[in-house]
Amino acid sequence: MKKLTMLALVLMMFAGVANAQLRYGIKGGANLTDIRSKNDLIGTVDKAMHYQVGFLMQYRLGDFGIQPELLYSEKGGTLKDVYPNSSYLTAGAGLNKANPDISLVTKNIELPINFQYGLKIRQIRVYAQAGPYFSYTIGGTINDKKDLYSNVNDVFEFNKLDLGLGVGGGFEYKKFQLSARYDFGLRPVGKEYLKQFSGVNYNPFYEMKNRNLTVSLAYLF
Repeated sequence: MKKLTMLALVLMMFAGVANAQLRYGIKGGANLTDIRSKNDLIGTVDKAMHYQVGFLMQYRLGDFGIQPELLYSEKGGTLKDVYPNSSYLTAGAGLNKANPDISLVTKNIELPINFQYGLKIRQIRVYAQAGPYFSYTIGGTINDKKDLYSNVNDVFEFNKLDLGLGVGGGFEYKKFQLSARYDFGLRPVGKEYLKQFSGVNYNPFYEMKNRNLTVSLAYLF
């Protein structure tokens, strides 16, 4: 009896593997990015439109699937009325005091991992997804200038590593996949600055966290 049970389990396992589906693909899409902040050094933050592009792998077993991706993604926003009476941003970082707005763009390598549950409706697979993402900043610009980004980073220091959670969904038709995902960043964009001396943090990027809505189209091989 035990041998028959073991044989049945082995056969079920191989049947599941046989029905599994592994596919690869390329994808690209638009990022509607936002930087949420509770920092008193900033008036408001305007959303910005950027993009992402990269590769994906999808492993499906029945209604469930896992889809890790490797992406190049740009994020950012425009910081309005950034503590205009402070000399830390103007002299220290090289910004123009007469125009204190900061347009920040970060360039990132990202690894989202999407856990999916989907249903087949005729020829269309509709699915929901959720999972973590990991992001590493490889560069950026401030007011479209790389050297200004470097200057600000030297003074205030950005956090290069970000991680967060994302939720979304989409549908697949044959080799095409259309999806949407909203990411919640969990790490601050910048580090504390001068707080150890005055008890006040003067980094406008501290306590700011990434928020990102992505709509993307993928082609699966």
